[in-house]
Order: sequence, then C-alpha cells, then structure tokens
Amino acid sequence: MTPLRWGVLGATAHIASRVLPAIHATPGNAVVAVASRAGRRAAAERVARPFGARVRDGYDALLADPDVDAVYLALPNTLHVPWTLRALDAGKHVLVEKPMALSEEDCVRIERAAADLVVMEAYMYRFHPQQARAAELLASGEIGELRVVRSAFAYPTPAEGGIRFDPALGGGATWDVGCYAFDVPLWAFDTVPRAVRARFHSREVDLGAVATLDFGDGRWAVLDYSLEYGPRAAYEFQGSRGSISVRNAWTRPDEEGRITVVTLDGVRDEVVPASDAYADQTAAFAEAVREKVTPLVSLAHSARTARVGEALVRSAATGAEVDLRRRP
Repeated sequence: MTPLRWGVLGATAHIASRVLPAIHATPGNAVVAVASRAGRRAAAERVARPFGARVRDGYDALLADPDVDAVYLALPNTLHVPWTLRALDAGKHVLVEKPMALSEEDCVRIERAAADLVVMEAYMYRFHPQQARAAELLASGEIGELRVVRSAFAYPTPAEGGIRFDPALGGGATWDVGCYAFDVPLWAFDTVPRAVRARFHSREVDLGAVATLDFGDGRWAVLDYSLEYGPRAAYEFQGSRGSISVRNAWTRPDEEGRITVVTLDGVRDEVVPASDAYADQTAAFAEAVREKVTPLVSLAHSARTARVGEALVRSAATGAEVDLRRRP
C-alpha cells in the first residue's frame, strides 16, 4: 500500500501530540512534514524528529510540498477556515480539528471548495469501537423510540496563557468541549433541532453552559459543558423502553469502553475492547481518501453542527430561545 503522506499545520499544539503518533502508527500512513511559524522552528524540529519528518518554514511552504498528500490542521479555531481553504486550493486532503468552522456559512464555503478532495472534521470519538457499538444498539430498537439525549462534556482547564480563553482565536467552552456535547444528539436524532436555548457562564469567553435542544414531538437533548469542572465525557440515550449509557466517550488508548443498557428486562453492562480513537480516525480518513467515499463525519454533518453552535451562542447572548426553522 502506498502510504498516505501527511503534513501538519500546528504541530506544536497539544492535540497534535496525540494525533501525530496515531498517524505514524497507523498502517498506510506517514508523517512526512511539519510546518513551523516564526520563532517556533526548534519546537517543530523536536516534534518532527520521532517521525523522520522534515520541517518547512511556514505553512505555505508545507502546502507547496508535492510530497504531502493530506494535511492535519491543529491551528487555533479562527484559523481553521482560511487554512483549510488554502490547503484545498493546494490540492491537499484535510483533516481539520473541531470546530471546522464557527459558522454554517463557512462550512458551506469549505464544501464548495473541496471538489473531489476529502475534508473531515476531527471528532475522534466517532470512530472508536465503543461509539460504533452505542450507535448499533440505538439502531437496533432495543430501547424503543429515542426520546431524550443527555450529554455532558467538561474538563477543568487552566486559563493562564491558553488559546481556549482568547476570544480573538475563537476560544470558549462552546467551541472547545461544547461542540462534542451537541454533536451527540445531532447524529443520534440525525436532524437539526427545531429550537435551542442556552445559558452561559462567561467572562472574556464562555466558560460553561447548560442547554436544551428541541427536536419536536417530545424529543429533547439536555446538555452541559464546561472548562471549569470535570472531567466528564458521558452521554445517555433515553428511549421509550429503556436507556443506553456511555460512561466515558473519551477513552484512553489503553482503557476499555463500558456501555450500560437498561430495559424492563433488566440491566446489562457491555465491555468494548480498548482502542486508540485517533488511530481509528486516521484509518477511516485514509480509507475515505483511497476509496473516494464520504467519511463518517461528512461536510453536511459539520455544517449542521456549526449551525447549532451558532444558535446556542445567539440564545445565550439574547436570553431567548432560537428557532432554527427560521433563518436569522
């Protein structure tokens, strides 16, 4: 198999320290180049050394590298859209960290620019076997009709010097941990909610939130997320005849997954073998590139997620419910 050759924008970001080893360890994939910004070449060289990758001076230099097939983009949130578009213009496939964009409009721009290139938002948990099993259980009908999704994603994060707390860089809980929380009901119900309501705890940026999503016909999602408490990364599907609970959606590579199913027939726990979600994500992305198929996290899904994130921000700012059946 000819390796899918990866270049990395934002190689010194914390998340890249999780993703790059996974790309390197996944058969049929190779990290061949990383890009440094001004003053960060030494740090980029330390990142590149374990993979035998070269360091390019500047992001544009990496995009011009003919030996790079795909780009992993781990830059601050507000840089995701412009550098995704530039990577596509350079003919590269793109795996971009979430959030792909802070607006539905920008997701549509990316979709139009993608043509026959693969672009995927990096919701790594979607590719873990635990997630696949939870989706399979939901689709089986064992718990009846899905009525309520409860989702909580939170992690206490030091504010000092962190880009997560910089409003100019798209910081805040909604676009950091929150987008995981509302991603769950969006794929579970497989539609956009009719309306959303959110309340934020904010300083320079939103630090946490509670929110409800109304999917109509008595179907709801109830969310909380935060950069101030945790850790918590759990979700539950409540159906008309039972529930499915995932205790930890962010399992470590060496951690078994655990799913609890409760019905009128009793309670059972299922154990899902440990797996590296970042490696699972890499394998799925590479397959989408080679097979020329739409990835599990599609551009349409990303646009839907961005639309809900925008609406939650608007609801918190106005104190009112936002009706998604009407365009702003």
